[in-house]
Amino acid sequence: MTGQRASTVECDVPPLGWPERNREVVGLGLAWLAALLAGDDSAAAARKTYEQARAAMLRSGAPAAIDSLARLFDLAPFDEDVLLLAFARHIDPAFTAPGAQPLTSALAMSLLVPADFEATSAAQARLSPLAPLRRYALIGSSDARFAVRATLAIEERVARHLLGETLLDGAARPLLTPSAAGPCPPAIRPLVRPFAETIAAAPRPAALLVGARRSGRRAVARALAESFDLALLELKSWLLPQDIEARRAILPTVAREAVLGGFALLVDLDRAGAAEELLDTLDAFVIAIAEQPPEVIPATPQLRLPALVAADRALLWRQALGDAPVPADQLDMVSEHFRLGPDDISAIAATVRDQHGEGLWLACRETARRGLDALAERIVPRFGWDEIMLPDAVRHDLRAIAAQVRHRAAVYERGGFGGKLASGRGVTALFAGPSGVGKTMAAEVIAHDLDLDLYRVDLSSVISKYIGETEQNLKRVFDAAEASGALLFFDEADALFGKRSEVKDSHDRYANIEVSYLLQRMESYSGLAILATNLKAHIDAAFLRRLRFVIDVPFPDASQRRAIWAGAFPPETRTEGLDLDALARIDIAGGNIVVIAVNAAFLAAADGGAVTMAHIARAARAELRKLDKDFRPTWLPLETAP
Repeated sequence: MTGQRASTVECDVPPLGWPERNREVVGLGLAWLAALLAGDDSAAAARKTYEQARAAMLRSGAPAAIDSLARLFDLAPFDEDVLLLAFARHIDPAFTAPGAQPLTSALAMSLLVPADFEATSAAQARLSPLAPLRRYALIGSSDARFAVRATLAIEERVARHLLGETLLDGAARPLLTPSAAGPCPPAIRPLVRPFAETIAAAPRPAALLVGARRSGRRAVARALAESFDLALLELKSWLLPQDIEARRAILPTVAREAVLGGFALLVDLDRAGAAEELLDTLDAFVIAIAEQPPEVIPATPQLRLPALVAADRALLWRQALGDAPVPADQLDMVSEHFRLGPDDISAIAATVRDQHGEGLWLACRETARRGLDALAERIVPRFGWDEIMLPDAVRHDLRAIAAQVRHRAAVYERGGFGGKLASGRGVTALFAGPSGVGKTMAAEVIAHDLDLDLYRVDLSSVISKYIGETEQNLKRVFDAAEASGALLFFDEADALFGKRSEVKDSHDRYANIEVSYLLQRMESYSGLAILATNLKAHIDAAFLRRLRFVIDVPFPDASQRRAIWAGAFPPETRTEGLDLDALARIDIAGGNIVVIAVNAAFLAAADGGAVTMAHIARAARAELRKLDKDFRPTWLPLETAP
C-alpha cells in the first residue's frame, strides 16, 4: 500500500519554522542542480549540503516536502531528482533562460544517471506508466508515449506541495466532497477492526461495503478510514467525464490528491458507472459502497452490513442528542417509524438539540421524504375524525389502523413481538368502495391523526406492459419512501389486481408476480400502505388474505348525506334557505356532494348573492348528468326547475 496509511502530516498545521526550513531545503536543491547543469566542480558539495539539510528535517520529525512525497509515493532517489529538476524548470527562471535545453527524459538521465546500460534501463523503468511518477500524475509529458526527447513537466499541484502548499488540485476539487457520515452503529463497530486487518493484508488498498441504504455504510467507511489514520472524501463519480480517455486521464490526479491529502476515497457504486474501472484504476485507498455487489469486480475485501433495526437507531439517537431532554417514548416512536441512517440522525439531532428536542418528529418527516416528491403526489391531510361521515363500524376499523401504526414501538420493541415477527411487520390495508365514498378522505384522516406525510401513487401510471418494469417502478417508490414511514396510498388498484387464482397463460403469471411483489413490499414497508379499489370483487381472495385490514367504505345513507351537506359549505360562504333534508334525498356520494357545493358557490358568486337551493339544483343536475342520471328537484316548482 503506497503511503495511504500514513498520518496526514501535510494536512496539519506545520510545526513552527517548518515553512522556512522547507524552503531552505528547496533552495539548496536548486543550488545543487544549477551547479550540476553548469558542470561546476562544486556540484558534489552542494549535493551533500542538500542531503544533510533534508536529513536534519527528517530527524526533527517534520520532514521536508520532498521527503514526504518520497514516503507517500514510494519514490526512488532518481524519482526525487527528476521531480526536483522538473520543479526547477517550473519555479526558477534561471533554469529556463534563453538557450537553456528543454527538460526531456534523455536530458534527465544524462544528468542524473551513470552512462551504463543497466542504470539507464532502470531509470527508463522509473519513467514508465506503472511507476509512481506517472501513475500518480506527479509529472507530465508532451508525448503520451514518453519518448526520450519528450519534454517533462511537473504538475503545478506537486510543485506547490514542494513549496509547502496543500490546496486540492483545481481539476480534482469539483469531484471531491466531504462525506456526511454519522457515528458508526454500535452493532457494527466490532466488525471494523477485523475488517481493517483483512484490508491491510490484501494486495492493494480497497474495500467494498455491501448493505441497504441507511444501513450505516458511510459511517463504517469513515471508521475504516480513521483506522488507517485517514480522512474520508467522497468521489462524485457521476461527474466524471463520459469519454473513456478523459476519465482515465483524471483518475490518476484524483488518486494523487487522495495520497497527498491523506484521505480515503468513498465511491458509491450505485451511482457510478464502470465500477471495475474505478476500483482497478484508482491507486489510492478506495472504499466502495453498494446495495448489491457488482457482478464484475476485482478481488476486493467485502463486508456485508445488516440493516439497522429500531434498537440500533435508538442508540444512535441517544448518542446524537446527548443530554437533550427528549422523552424515551418519543425516541422509541421516532426510531421505530423513521428508518434513517447515522448521517441523517446526526444532522437532525444537531438542529433540534438546542431546541430541547422540539420539532424532532417534523424534522424527521422533512428529511425522510426527500426523493419521494418526484415519484408520488404529496397530499396535505386536511380532515379529522369529526369530518368524515362513516358508519361506526368502519370508523372503528380506521382507528384500529391508526393504533397499529402509533403503538408499533410498544408492541414490537417493548412488548417483545418484534422477535416473533421478524418480517411482515408493515401495516397494510385495502379500502374498497364506489367512487366518491371517501376512500382518499379516510387516508387523509389517518395521516392527519398520526401526523404523517401522505403520498398518493396512481397504480395505473406505474404499470408497464414490459416485463419487470412494473416491479422496477414500484421498487423506486418504496425505496424512496422507506425512510419516511409516510402513508402510501395506492389509488386505482383495479389496474393491477385481477382474479389470478388459475394461471392460464404468461400474462396471468406475470400479473401474479407483479401483485405478489407489491404485497411483499407493502408488508416489509416501515410505514402504512393502503390500496384503494372500486371493484373488490376483481381481487382474488388469496391476495386479500395477505392484507392486514380490508375495509368496505359504503355508499352514504340519507343521514350521512345530510351530515355531509351540513359541512359542505365553509362558514365564509353565505347560504340562504338550504333544506338539508331535501338535499339528503339526492342519492349521491360524498365526493359528488363536494363538487356540487363548489359549483353552486360559483353560480351564486356570478349572481352576486347567497347560495340557494336553486343554485344547488343547477349544480346537482350538471353533476348527475355526468353519472347518466336524470335529476328533477322536488323542492322547486316544475316551471322554474332548471
